[in-house]
Amino acid sequence: MFYHGGAGYKIYALIAAAGSASRMGAAAGGVNKVYADLNGAAVILHSINKFAAVGFVDSVTAVIAPGGAAAFDKAVKNAPPVPVNKTTGGPSRGVSIYNGLKKIMESAAEEENSVVIIHDGARPNFRTCDLEAALKMFLSGDTGSFRPAGVVFASPSSDTLCKIDSRAMIEGYADRDKIYKIATPQIFDLNTIYGCFTKLEKINMSAALVFSDESSLAVHFGYRVGIYKCPSDNIKITTIEDLDYLKSIMKTESGVL
Repeated sequence: MFYHGGAGYKIYALIAAAGSASRMGAAAGGVNKVYADLNGAAVILHSINKFAAVGFVDSVTAVIAPGGAAAFDKAVKNAPPVPVNKTTGGPSRGVSIYNGLKKIMESAAEEENSVVIIHDGARPNFRTCDLEAALKMFLSGDTGSFRPAGVVFASPSSDTLCKIDSRAMIEGYADRDKIYKIATPQIFDLNTIYGCFTKLEKINMSAALVFSDESSLAVHFGYRVGIYKCPSDNIKITTIEDLDYLKSIMKTESGVL
């Protein structure tokens, strides 16, 4: 439970961990990247530890790949005392997240002040202080004069970004000051983001492939989503080099910051 502005909010964490990890493949010994060892603990356990450490997350729901229950249970057997649930994912990220939201709604359907924090299980290096600050930003409407439907972690782009034509010729350049790389955690009003997926299901759930994350889905349905500026080292593990990098920068850390 998180208290802000005189009100209490139930906080649910939803971890996406149903991917095939095909980009890491044999380099990780055939192990799904969320279960790979990261300085003595499974990658996904680092995120669960952090959600438990903040003290305001009421439960964690992990969406895992079909047939992955045994690997998940082994990875989280030493998890801190926060309720951890699991459900099975689907053929796309969108379907998997929707499955996770359905699992949460089994107990939260009648609640009004409910917030969900959606997070990639392969992104273990977010900071707990940033999570609390982003949650306060979301609840107080610090992105403007109103409370948005969501607030997502994002880091500024340091690259020069160009737009090309069909012949691979440069047409123009993006204003780097206005370009941010969307990450997770992503914080939403639970009923709002669940409603977005419900609308999508009525249209065509296969269209979920068009949306690479939940912020793009919310914006598609007309909601405003703000950003919380996070450090650029909040990377998602997609290669063995990413894993090695995180091992090096987290080697002296407890895993909770």
